[in-house]
Amino acid sequence: MKVTTQCFSVLASLAICLMASAAHGQIQQSFFSLGVGSTADLPQVSYGTLSHAPVAWSAIEGTGRGIYNFGIIDEYVSSAPRDANNVAQIDVVMGWTPGWAVSSQTNCKVQTDDLVGCSVPPDNMSDWTDFITTLVQHYNGVTAPHIKYYEIWNEANNASFWTAPVSDLVAMAQVAYPILKQDPYSHVMTPSVIWANGVTFMTSYLSGGGSRYADGLTFHSYTSQTGKGVKLPVPLPESPASTNAPVQTMIAAYRAVADANGLKGKPLATTEGGWGVNGVSDPDMQAAWIAQYEIVQAGLAAQDNLEFSTWFAWGHVPSGTIQAPQGQPTEAGYAYQQVYGWLLGNVAFPCANSGNIWSCAVSGNLIVWNAAQTCSNGVCTTAPYSPPKGFVKYVELTGATATINGTIALGVKPIMMER
Repeated sequence: MKVTTQCFSVLASLAICLMASAAHGQIQQSFFSLGVGSTADLPQVSYGTLSHAPVAWSAIEGTGRGIYNFGIIDEYVSSAPRDANNVAQIDVVMGWTPGWAVSSQTNCKVQTDDLVGCSVPPDNMSDWTDFITTLVQHYNGVTAPHIKYYEIWNEANNASFWTAPVSDLVAMAQVAYPILKQDPYSHVMTPSVIWANGVTFMTSYLSGGGSRYADGLTFHSYTSQTGKGVKLPVPLPESPASTNAPVQTMIAAYRAVADANGLKGKPLATTEGGWGVNGVSDPDMQAAWIAQYEIVQAGLAAQDNLEFSTWFAWGHVPSGTIQAPQGQPTEAGYAYQQVYGWLLGNVAFPCANSGNIWSCAVSGNLIVWNAAQTCSNGVCTTAPYSPPKGFVKYVELTGATATINGTIALGVKPIMMER
């Protein structure tokens, strides 16, 4: 990693970084993943992966054993982008054992769709086997598109979704994996986890046999807690003040867990993430936040094999929405689109900070921001910044450009400097 380390420095020669381009690879469209609340309101910004539809078992077979309704999941799968093999680039996540499959309803509750979902395994594993078999036979490329990603369970360390022993979930993965892998296009991912106890849970899951039934590891990258009693706005996604963990810390932690427990080098993916429920309200700070979130993760994509990163969500939900009431993108949505253009097809290297100045090499360009600055009510603070030699102009998140002539006023919103 000697070359990568040199790329961290603000003053390092970007030519050195470019020498490693082939090894690191370019950021692909599929890296950009968005969650949506409804297929009637698909994102009005660019993306390459859809994550995720409603939890699949209760959504598809929730009304009774052998009664399958693929309608709602089909809508998501049909709406998802396709790869070169016409496979739907979507993460379909399992979750909530249907109430009919569990005799004791102690760990069950009525969900928002009026179906009963339970946080424990079925009484009879044959019910799970039948569901997974029917699922993969339906998404066979003929009846319905092939699916790229199957996530074994949603937020498995969250008591709202799973309350049984880890070993029970491993047993379900053991059954599901060979069935799902009958589809040669499928990637079977671990259950996702939230940060609280996530590293411990994932270590137990993988070391308990789960690594044998996974092609990659998924987690949710909400860097700070939100909800009742939590101080808002939440810190920036790379901030050490994050109340869960900075996004780069999360990625490093799960990379280490995967590598030490049977998934060495295999992909990671964030299947949800962002500032959370109403975590940031100022439009300028939302733009800065989502831009930094995407840029920092893109910089780790090659180094840590982060296959895709999900922003949750586009609209119709309170968590991280980047859709304005009229339907168009918010300022943050337009910032996301700008960053998409900066990164797509380019080689992104790990970001580094010198104090409050963050810098991220992207091919021959350099993205920078000052994390000590802020925005409020349409006014953003800045501080003088001296760019490295060789850069002649910069692009703002709005797409506006300016010539570099000496120091520039650098704020919390990332800018991309070009030669």
